Amino acid sequence: MDKVPVSSLRIGDHVLKFDRSWLGTDFLSHKFIIKDQATIDRLSANGIEFVFIQPRREEEKKITDLYEGRSDELINVLAQEAPKHQLNLKEFNHATDVYTQSVTMVGSVLSDIRSGKSFNNSAIRSISDSIAKVTVRNRGVLASVTKLQKHDDYTFHHSMNVSVFAASLAAHLGMKENEIERVANAGLVHDIGKMLIPQEILNKPGKLTDSEFIIMKQHVQRGYDFLLKQGMRPEMLKLVLEHHERHDGSGYPNGLSDEQISIDGKIGAVVDIYDAITSDRVYNKGMAATSALKLMFSWTDSHINKSVFEFFIKNVGIYPVGSLVMMSTQEFAIVGKTNNNKPTDPIVIVFMNKNGERTPLKVVDLSKSAIDRQKIIGLINPENVTVPKDVYKYIDNLNKIA
Repeated sequence: MDKVPVSSLRIGDHVLKFDRSWLGTDFLSHKFIIKDQATIDRLSANGIEFVFIQPRREEEKKITDLYEGRSDELINVLAQEAPKHQLNLKEFNHATDVYTQSVTMVGSVLSDIRSGKSFNNSAIRSISDSIAKVTVRNRGVLASVTKLQKHDDYTFHHSMNVSVFAASLAAHLGMKENEIERVANAGLVHDIGKMLIPQEILNKPGKLTDSEFIIMKQHVQRGYDFLLKQGMRPEMLKLVLEHHERHDGSGYPNGLSDEQISIDGKIGAVVDIYDAITSDRVYNKGMAATSALKLMFSWTDSHINKSVFEFFIKNVGIYPVGSLVMMSTQEFAIVGKTNNNKPTDPIVIVFMNKNGERTPLKVVDLSKSAIDRQKIIGLINPENVTVPKDVYKYIDNLNKIA
């Protein structure tokens, strides 16, 4: 355990013990994750000067090692956690339906705003409620579904994806269902202000001029003000208002620094950046997940909060050897070998098609750029699928050769 002053606590710290008995505070438990500045303020209000936390260096070492090609330790940790993130095939199919229907509804709501019609708040609440319920049952199932989608309309899918990733990250951070629903709701409408920006600026394929960028940045405040007028409460809209704020205070609209940004804002910043840089658009092909995560890692503690990003990495998916996975082709495969330099892109052995029929073994190295659009959707519960014994023998041989 590390002893740290309350004033030095960060979002994501694991508190293990106070500097006094729990009887002298209004906390029911002394073991929890710091999820927002309000919790730190509450500790101070209780007169607590120091707390004992899980050593940060362990978490920071994992994330640093990951992007310096030493990912074995983190992969071992994730192997232990893997059963928590396995997809039940029935649940996956249900989540696919939820995603598809929700994107259509989000598109309708945003299109109404663009054309000056009324805001359908009940539809947004219904979608966020569905996202929260599915996420509570399985943290990663909807996040996995996002990898299957063809993003024909970036704006609508981006809003849905930010909501899904935010809900999944909130669940990984240990937030409650009503908090997960709050961030899911805000994620759906986080860019609603863009519907109030002139289309020629919003859809401009080239770089914006300085004056155009000033107008574009107004989408945050415009969206926030619009939603307040629709009766949404300020505490429900922190992700909307703060998803472009940055750790070092360089963001907008209010130039907040890390200690001033809510946990919703920190979550929003991470997931908004990730989906934006990995999504295909008409004029730009999205980055591969590994490249995006490496770039974002270089922004930790400058643009984004490092602790929140560490949780997000677990959310995106790093797959241990032997994991049963579904591919974007909806084929089934086993992870045969990890690529240390590209931990989200291992070597997989495909053995079954989407109809559950055995196919000749096919080895695919997902780190090779020649493999277009091939990616892992998520972990599958091995109880749902029978894996042939020769697949495991192939994995043994693959790793012996290595």
